[in-house]
Amino acid sequence: MLVPDLYRILSHKAEAESIRAEIEIDATHELFKGHFPSVPVLPGVCMVQCVKELIEYSIQKKTRLDKADTIKFLSMLNPAESNMVSAEIALKEHTEARVVFQASLKSNNQVLLKYSGSLFILN
Repeated sequence: MLVPDLYRILSHKAEAESIRAEIEIDATHELFKGHFPSVPVLPGVCMVQCVKELIEYSIQKKTRLDKADTIKFLSMLNPAESNMVSAEIALKEHTEARVVFQASLKSNNQVLLKYSGSLFILN
């Protein structure tokens, strides 16, 4: 789990078919000393994990990746330059067993990530 060490949720609004959140990345986190020391970049796997955790936060259940249909990393995030990220997640299907979603992460009006997939809901 990346929260609360790597980022914190500043605002969160969950509705039946969507989730919107604002998160703040901790630019001083230990991760950025190795990825990369002179130009820190938020790893793509951390962006994907943020989406998963925001969905879990909204539905109040743990999940496991079922399928990642599309993952596109479109821009890099250097938290020393900008550490605010907006998340928009459309819930396409939400049953007792599974969540199907389309998500995007943005910073300074630049799209960082486009991600569509599904998560199994764990009991």
